[in-house]
Amino acid sequence: MKINIAPKKRTFIDVDSLTQWDTNIYQRFPMAEKVPIRGLEPGPSGSWDSGLTTIWGTVLKEKGLFKMWYWGQPETPSYDVQPDLPFVCYAESEDGINWEKPDLRITGENRYPGNNLLTLPGCCMGVVHGLPGTNSKYLMALIRYGVGLVPDVTDIPENRIDDPAGTYIYASDDGLHWRMITKLFTHGDWACLYADKETNRYLLYNKVGAMHGIISRRAAIVVQSEDGIHWEGYDGVRKWHECFVSDDYDDIIARQQGGLISEYYGVGVYRCGESLISVEDIFVVWPHLRQCFAQNPNGLCHFRLGFSHDGIIWRHPQGRPVWLTTGNPSEWDAGFMVPSSTFVEHDDELYLYYGGSRYDHGWSINPDFSLKKDIPLLDHRDTARVMMAKIKKDRFASLASTYKGYFDVDAERRYGNALYINCICRSSDASIRVAIAEKQGPYHGAVRKSDSLNGFSFDDCIPITVDGVSAPVRFRNKKISDIPVDLPLSLRVELNKAEIFGYEWKNE
Repeated sequence: MKINIAPKKRTFIDVDSLTQWDTNIYQRFPMAEKVPIRGLEPGPSGSWDSGLTTIWGTVLKEKGLFKMWYWGQPETPSYDVQPDLPFVCYAESEDGINWEKPDLRITGENRYPGNNLLTLPGCCMGVVHGLPGTNSKYLMALIRYGVGLVPDVTDIPENRIDDPAGTYIYASDDGLHWRMITKLFTHGDWACLYADKETNRYLLYNKVGAMHGIISRRAAIVVQSEDGIHWEGYDGVRKWHECFVSDDYDDIIARQQGGLISEYYGVGVYRCGESLISVEDIFVVWPHLRQCFAQNPNGLCHFRLGFSHDGIIWRHPQGRPVWLTTGNPSEWDAGFMVPSSTFVEHDDELYLYYGGSRYDHGWSINPDFSLKKDIPLLDHRDTARVMMAKIKKDRFASLASTYKGYFDVDAERRYGNALYINCICRSSDASIRVAIAEKQGPYHGAVRKSDSLNGFSFDDCIPITVDGVSAPVRFRNKKISDIPVDLPLSLRVELNKAEIFGYEWKNE
């Protein structure tokens, strides 16, 4: 599939476009802020979500209304049952903070009156809007765990198939009533479905088992599709595109945190201009490691960010910094976290919903994933919640200077008649200036011919002194539109006690 995205917008988590810089420039990585939300707490004993609520799914915002597809689970009835028996639930919110569980009256009304359940027989791994060429409003990735159907809830004729376990694609026109359109494969118990509008393709990241050293690991592959039915990139076991696989450096990070190794336990994906951004759930595994090709049960986790130009090959900023950590003991995300499939844009912020578990991964299970019988069943109730973290829009990483610093960016050419930057100037003596220069040629990495074009020098730029996700770059006597559209350009940035997260060309 062709990937051809003009760099109209760039974020400086990806610094491949830099051509020159001085020693006063460094990269900063702000962490996300956790925000309390309400209304999605587990229900009372005997309800459909009395055991836990969490989210591997998605939140979409449509016409001001937040819509969520998430995981609800009743309390564990005995030590001899499969502990993971997810229901797909649906909720709504007007502000993204205060949520309601609507009485959908779709299924399970006899068993669970007043519920917000859907008939889907597994765990939602992402909901997206249908792209052009898709004959439905929504698509969903769903993983079935191969366990039995639940009477009065998921036990409907459409869900009764001979080989249920695996990853499926479902379609819907209203987000509530779904039909299965294809089965992809049977690998792992988490995935992430993302619709990339810029390239008109669906990307699906799916957990698989992998080895690094003589240790089994959770990893992920990627497949892609233009219609949601026909998928490329998977021709069988090890005939796939591995994209999220831990390595020696990840294990060093684990040791620094008191663990043994690192694995991938989930991803979310979001497009920011020419780059795709990943939220990666890194599982830091404790002793004891299993001595077979199986899942290691015990450990904590953290989220970090990555980036990609094509959605297949992924990279990380230097040091692989932590973006979100688990909470303090007794907090609802003290033990473990899992990300939803993507960010939600709201005003000038990005929301990431995630599942927080009060206890560490593996707290209640034996190495073979059976339940520990010395832990009371009552302690399995109300163990996880849907939670939320936020950042200012597209502030994944910045280029900064504590005093005064400069850098040049290969901008290729102007892709609009106006230029904006995402920046922070915190003090009265902080400022940012931009100069625009012609570069020596139309090739990648070409340096500038001179300090600036006539009328577009640092002295010509009106200093920017604000904290803004979209601050206009203006010059005293020239307009951006005065620059020939096909002229190869370098953007030059002067930071004075300030930081810049990215830039964007717009047409006005």
